[in-house]
Amino acid sequence: MKYLLLGWLSLGLYGQSLIVGIPSTDVAAKGEFAIAHETQVNRFATGGYWNSFSFATYGIGNGVELAASMYGPSRPASPELALGMGFKKTVNLGRGWAVAGGAMLPVSFRGNGVGVWTYGLASVRLPKSRTRFTAGPSWGTRQIFGRNAMKAMVGVEQPLTKKVGLVADWFTGTHDLAAAIVGVSYQPSPSLLVISGWKMANNAASGKPAFMVEVAYIFGHKKHE
Repeated sequence: MKYLLLGWLSLGLYGQSLIVGIPSTDVAAKGEFAIAHETQVNRFATGGYWNSFSFATYGIGNGVELAASMYGPSRPASPELALGMGFKKTVNLGRGWAVAGGAMLPVSFRGNGVGVWTYGLASVRLPKSRTRFTAGPSWGTRQIFGRNAMKAMVGVEQPLTKKVGLVADWFTGTHDLAAAIVGVSYQPSPSLLVISGWKMANNAASGKPAFMVEVAYIFGHKKHE
């Protein structure tokens, strides 16, 4: 069965917090604020299926953004429901290179305590094609991933025009977020981004194939260098 992902607001655009499903080395500028909501719908599931993810981020300057995320509101009820608080720090190294690190502490509403998600990333943007490659390790606990999981993250972004591009990323492993996503991005304004694409779960334990639509909006947008 296939489910529809509607409205993954990945926050930040030029300061984008995600590529599609994994973090980006971009970071929100000081004073930028965005909110997000993701909904998953499977109209073929017996009794219906709905799942969601909500997110907010705020740039505090010096390459740091703060984030709050709600994981797991769903029908039928998810085994995990958690609120996570965290941050990301990015350092631009010049010549198209950047590195980033982040962490989040998800607090379970199912009586499963406090977990952790921590990750590191490096990215490089090629000067002529403007292609950007991103990769890094990630480790997180069951409050987000369904089980304790060490995995890798890989992403690629390819601008085609000033407003249109191709995006793809991949969470390795067999946890709840383990999937590859490929899509087309459209950015009609500096504050709005839309991505449509296809999600391919790594295996049956990680979910189902999915059509994806991602919409992002940022408040207080500032021009990034």
